[in-house]
Amino acid sequence: MSNQVQFSAFNFNSNSVRVITDSNQEPWFCATDVCDILGYQNAPLTVQKHCKQGGISKRYTPTQSGDQEMIFINEPNLYRLIIKSRKPEAEPFEAWVFEEVLPQIRKTGKYQLEPKQLALPEPPKMYQRELTEKEMQDFCWAWYALRNYIELTDKLQKQFGGFGGDYARAIRQLNERYANLPQEMLPTLQRITTEFNQDITHGNGWNRIIYNVRHPNAIIRSGGLVHLF
Repeated sequence: MSNQVQFSAFNFNSNSVRVITDSNQEPWFCATDVCDILGYQNAPLTVQKHCKQGGISKRYTPTQSGDQEMIFINEPNLYRLIIKSRKPEAEPFEAWVFEEVLPQIRKTGKYQLEPKQLALPEPPKMYQRELTEKEMQDFCWAWYALRNYIELTDKLQKQFGGFGGDYARAIRQLNERYANLPQEMLPTLQRITTEFNQDITHGNGWNRIIYNVRHPNAIIRSGGLVHLF
């Protein structure tokens, strides 16, 4: 994206969405703002999973707390996130963007706002804490248990999904609610455990958990490793 850009924001149902217009009059949308509206919990992971790399850019964006580096996506990537969203807001958001915002940006180079709509949301708060090795191990074990739990509920749903009743409904709801959580936790786990060495040749359970964190698509068996692709 060109350095010649113009920052603006628009309001959708009291949610502010920051937009950059580049020198070619092409709009780029703040991924965090878009993901908040469309119900995605982890904006960087969502962008990495669903968006094309050529339509992703990081820009320092003015906020009430100073300039913050944020991810912006282009119009095709915005559409990809909209069509994959399960929230009911996705359809009216799509209509707002494509019928009002984009035509005005292409006509005037920006989206006109009332002054009260210009307030930008605060960026996510950042915390820095010291954790003991035992606390990080507990965190990883909890992730591993959750992943196994999700795999079990997925199997139960497939086996009993055709049956009615409260148990089948509860299994389906739990699986839908937490299915993506282990994958969303992975970047944080991988970041906080970078200093740990792991030796898979030893039967130590902690070594195996660390290997699972760093290689989530691998299955560890007593006879060795079987990689899933």
